[in-house]
Amino acid sequence: MSKTHESAVMSYSHEESIDARMQIFALMNSYPASDAEKERSLGLFLRGSLLARILAIADLYKLIVDIPGSIFDVGTWRGQTAVLCENLRAIFEPLHFNRRIVCFDTFEGYQGFSDKDKATELHRDGTYALSGADYAEFLRRLLVLHEKSNAMGHNHGKHQVIKGDCRETIPRFFGENPNEYVALAFFDVNSYEPTLKAFEQIWARLVPGGVTAFWQLTRNTIPAESRVYAEKILGKHAHTLHRSATYPGLCYLVKR
Repeated sequence: MSKTHESAVMSYSHEESIDARMQIFALMNSYPASDAEKERSLGLFLRGSLLARILAIADLYKLIVDIPGSIFDVGTWRGQTAVLCENLRAIFEPLHFNRRIVCFDTFEGYQGFSDKDKATELHRDGTYALSGADYAEFLRRLLVLHEKSNAMGHNHGKHQVIKGDCRETIPRFFGENPNEYVALAFFDVNSYEPTLKAFEQIWARLVPGGVTAFWQLTRNTIPAESRVYAEKILGKHAHTLHRSATYPGLCYLVKR
């Protein structure tokens, strides 16, 4: 199991930029302020690349404000996208209590790599595992705390964190929730078969105008999403294809 996140290994940045990044981390960890002041000052340490990612997620969220359905985060990993979506819900539609967020992950690393994938030390079965206590339970608690801290926080517990292989957990979820539809789904599974199976299940429940977002669609080092799109989506499912204006790696389909 690799303990190194790809951002520490794969970078387009110059050495000077990487050194500046490390100095920002050091200043963040040693910042002399109370907890409340640190929380209010996170923008001091928020680098442009992460801000671009947050803005991209916000742009996608705005596309679904006028349509019904839940938000799926498939391959949620640490759950940052899901937490951002809860906070965006509170900003854009604070009275929409039926906008549920469902997170899917093994929390034990990637699964399903095959000869259709380009396995590496960073991307193969078992990488991106989260060690320590049960991370699924940690994320459940964190999502509830964000709900409670937001407007109308007395209405909480809307979201779910589902641990397991998405090839099994997504169809089981729909079997247990036959009334559930999807407005927005993020995919970050990075192996061919799980990406395909998850997409097929979700597309069948995606409402017209709904969005499926892929974090790795155009990355040649992680070909799973691109192969699924070329072989199983392009020319077979009615959609338009777009890329994020702020985070070019994030590409998304809008269902016709």
